[in-house]
Amino acid sequence: MTRTGVPGTDHPEERTVVDVLVGGSDSPLLSWVERVEDGDIVVTVGQDRSQRRVRVADGDPLELVWRAASELRSLPARLVATEAASGGEVCWRVRPTGPAARGQRRSAVRAPLSLGVSAEAGRLRGTTVDISEAGFRGVLDGPAGPRVGDVLDVVVDLGPGRLVATVAVTRRHPRADGRHEVSARFVELPERAQDQVRARVFAGLRDLRRRGLL
Repeated sequence: MTRTGVPGTDHPEERTVVDVLVGGSDSPLLSWVERVEDGDIVVTVGQDRSQRRVRVADGDPLELVWRAASELRSLPARLVATEAASGGEVCWRVRPTGPAARGQRRSAVRAPLSLGVSAEAGRLRGTTVDISEAGFRGVLDGPAGPRVGDVLDVVVDLGPGRLVATVAVTRRHPRADGRHEVSARFVELPERAQDQVRARVFAGLRDLRRRGLL
């Protein structure tokens, strides 16, 4: 039986990023929906903040959290099997145990990605060191670096797509080469943009893992 309901509202759509909460934990794991079939949802094995795959026992209760059209959604479920998927990916087969409801995202996942970034209408240009939906650390070139507390308009090249956002500089990191290394947090980043960053982070983590760099 193919799973019924509205994709994106009653269950996550295929090829989308989901948070997986195990046993009521507040620390989410990051997964990718491979497919929805036979009443089940097949997702990649969840990764923690250190990008490590987490072992979960068959039968353990889970909660899937994802972005729908206008809100976060949550679906109670349990793990029924760990299985191999195409391309050698290891996946969890998850079976819903109740209806979906409004959800809440707990925290951000960060990835060590080098993405092009510019600030102050191109006056500062450089690359990120790492990035999450909460903010980024980056190295910038320019005549004068931003100070802690400065609020900047930035453009991040997510490849594909661009993120246009506002950030607040929270920290400067000393360097000996004259470049400006800063940590910055996103200011009132829309949830759709958060999901855009989150998807890029997860895709980057998957690529790094395939290359043996994680």
